[in-house]
Amino acid sequence: MKRQFRCVPATSRPSFEITSPRVAQRHPGLGRVLGAFALLSIAGPTFVSELAAILGQKLASPLFGQMARDVGPLRGAGMLAGVLLALLSVAIIAAPLTRRGAVRVAACATGLRLTRGAAARWIPRAAIRSGLIVPEPRSRVALELRGGRLLEVQVDSEEEGARLLAAAGLDPAARRVEISLGSAGRELAVGCAWLLVSMLCWRWVISRGDALRGLPVDLASFAARWLALFLLPAWFASRGARPTRVVVGSDGVLVERDFSRDWLPYTELNAIQTREDRLFLFRQGDDRPVELRAGRGLAEALAQRIRASHERAAGGAAPRGAEALERRGRDLAAWREDLRKRLSAGDYRATGLTPEDVRHTLDDASAPPDRRLGAALVLRVTGYPEAQSLIRVAAESTADDELRAALERAAEDELDEASLSRTAR
Repeated sequence: MKRQFRCVPATSRPSFEITSPRVAQRHPGLGRVLGAFALLSIAGPTFVSELAAILGQKLASPLFGQMARDVGPLRGAGMLAGVLLALLSVAIIAAPLTRRGAVRVAACATGLRLTRGAAARWIPRAAIRSGLIVPEPRSRVALELRGGRLLEVQVDSEEEGARLLAAAGLDPAARRVEISLGSAGRELAVGCAWLLVSMLCWRWVISRGDALRGLPVDLASFAARWLALFLLPAWFASRGARPTRVVVGSDGVLVERDFSRDWLPYTELNAIQTREDRLFLFRQGDDRPVELRAGRGLAEALAQRIRASHERAAGGAAPRGAEALERRGRDLAAWREDLRKRLSAGDYRATGLTPEDVRHTLDDASAPPDRRLGAALVLRVTGYPEAQSLIRVAAESTADDELRAALERAAEDELDEASLSRTAR
């Protein structure tokens, strides 16, 4: 079956083209959706059957009793469907869809075009969240797309990959990169373990059906039983199977593991080392580094990206008077109004700052978050040209999820107290 793709407009001239021997795409987001359906298939029929039986006794309703009898036989089918969906979920996450053979890849400021024979696929620039060059053993450009998709384009060299990213406007200085470090084997092992636990719980519920029906008809005890037998094991399994998330931004590195979260701003990061397939990030005053197992090529690629972003963040002093942009305990309305009064008609001299100083503060990864948000508010208050796009670029470059969300709201002039509170924490 042929797949149809929307082509690049004829007026769009690519700024860089390569021929790649291998282009692969992964769909981890789809895999996780199927995993959720697997959970519903396994637990759903038993949950509905038990709840209907309890409500039938509680309300003396033959309708709920009949529902319990009708749904009961579906438990076995639900278990089988859940197993198949779980295996399909792991397969989708682990196995990429590969386009072998020559694929023409054209990159320009508006997006990416993939051409193989008569078929072409157009990926708009807005659909690409970040890009990373992964070196040996086989150099490739890893692109994170919106919607949880991943695209890998094999390149001849790291230099060729850098030119491809630059042509697509994925300059490391202006974009953050997000990488998931996890193996399909781990997710498969955790998924199989959870299925085994679920099957045992299910068999226990069935075998103890008569005894359980003799318990007091209490919705609270029913909820507690399901929480212990199904929901908690499912939650621990999903957390345990979740890959480590690494976000490299202009202001620091965020590492999210199964049950922990490490934020390393560049002002505290003093050493970056790689040893074979491991990456070590050392924080000032802490002898224990943050250790990441990423694979030999990916570990080195991450180290290079972090070093480059760290060097850029260390350059340049804060403009004189930039502290006037900080919140200083004021509520949002008073903060905004004060900036509006002091900068009415675009008069930046009231703060001793120039428009260039405000833009520098917005992009300054070492500046306090509320100072950067103040710079964003100033650009919006004074009607600075392209203020919205400038703030969005600053948001896309930060690894701090709370600051990124606040900047995105500031770009739309929708900043609120809740966003400020999360940023302060």
